[in-house]
Amino acid sequence: MTAPTTDTTLPEQIAAQSSQISALEQRIAAMPEVDLSGIEATQSDLAAQLSDIAARVAELEERPAGSAVSQAAGEGVADEMDALRAQIAEMTNAAQTELAEARAQAASIEESAAAAARSAAARAAFARIQTALESGAPIGAALGDLEDALGESAPDALIAVQDGVPTLASLQDQFPDVARAALATARSEGVSGEETTGFGAFLRNQFDVRSTTPQEGNSADAILSRAEAAVRNGRLNDALAEISALPEVVRAEMSDWVAQAEARVDAIAAVDILSTSLSDN
Repeated sequence: MTAPTTDTTLPEQIAAQSSQISALEQRIAAMPEVDLSGIEATQSDLAAQLSDIAARVAELEERPAGSAVSQAAGEGVADEMDALRAQIAEMTNAAQTELAEARAQAASIEESAAAAARSAAARAAFARIQTALESGAPIGAALGDLEDALGESAPDALIAVQDGVPTLASLQDQFPDVARAALATARSEGVSGEETTGFGAFLRNQFDVRSTTPQEGNSADAILSRAEAAVRNGRLNDALAEISALPEVVRAEMSDWVAQAEARVDAIAAVDILSTSLSDN
């Protein structure tokens, strides 16, 4: 009986697998720093096994194909060839599994590094915004960096003051003059809530007398005195709440100061929300 025809595709498969393993090793080497000691050991073991298989294939191919080869021997060669193919397939699957795990680990590390970089950039931009809140410096550039890091728009309240946030010190410095003008308007419009006759009323109107310490009551002077105390203590929300109780004509006199105070209050609220968001992340 004639021996089985030599399978010439097996050496080609081995060569192809060797090339694939070499390519896998190069791609793994180019990945981010990952512990590849296990993969390298596996690849080394696979290379040794493939070398052994190649030698066995060469030995099989060199066997003479003549009448001296028995049917049993031919069947044995075929069985061994099948076993070698199965072994190559198993080793290939193992290498692909190792590579898939390495890729997943590298991708996870890369994503974690990118997230950490974005978080650090966001925190740095946020710190600049916080500093600008106290100095009144423009925050447009810091807002741009924050948006790039977060991948979303900055709060409207901060965009509205990107050229500079009104400082607490400036609002405190302005308030006495603003309050004095507002009280004068209230008295001239007859909506001050004070007595309008008598010597005391005459002195108040002549010398713009107003209270500088918190007073009880609903008169414009009392309301402004409480608002001023709140401003001195940095409680802008409380000051704005007091001012909202004044007659409309008096509030109109204070509209510029109120707008600045509201802009600062809104900006601080937006910063507080951002701080919580960045802390959670």
